Amino acid sequence: MELFREMSQRGLVGNTVTYTTLIQGLFQAGDCDMAQEIFKEMVSDGVPPDIMTYNILLDGLCKNGKLEKALVAGKVEDGWDLFCSLSLKGVKPNVVTYTTMISGFCKKGFKEEAYTLFRKMKEDGPLPDSGTYNTLIRAHLRDGDKAASAELIKEMRSCRFAGDASTYGLVTDMLHDGRLDKGFLEMLS
Repeated sequence: MELFREMSQRGLVGNTVTYTTLIQGLFQAGDCDMAQEIFKEMVSDGVPPDIMTYNILLDGLCKNGKLEKALVAGKVEDGWDLFCSLSLKGVKPNVVTYTTMISGFCKKGFKEEAYTLFRKMKEDGPLPDSGTYNTLIRAHLRDGDKAASAELIKEMRSCRFAGDASTYGLVTDMLHDGRLDKGFLEMLS
């Protein structure tokens, strides 16, 4: 951060990569407020954010508990409002952007919102990938919704996607403690 401030004092303005890297580091360090401040500074300095910048912002906001706050309080700086404003900024959300938001919704227990976004992806693009499916499958498995998990696994398999290590781990744990039968593991294979 000091080096970045020193650059600014010398009249050097960072580029999109510089700002995006700094924002990501601040989120990783748990400094959500400073990450948002640097983003505002980036925009005010005329440095255009790209989809990577927005994906990092959304991921950081979701992981730092700002998604729920955005849904309840409607704060402009937070995840949902940022996601909704991307098209106004001329940025088309990609699979990572959608999956990040779906994951944030699932982690906060907002499964209906997650499914609304999932349906929007399938209708408008980009198409969901294995990461998107695995995110939803894990959320349903954690909630004990075997039927919804099974439907998603079937749909995922029809798209020629497979379960990931995290999904297999969850299924294995649930097989071990008796919450699932081995048919789920076979479905994923």
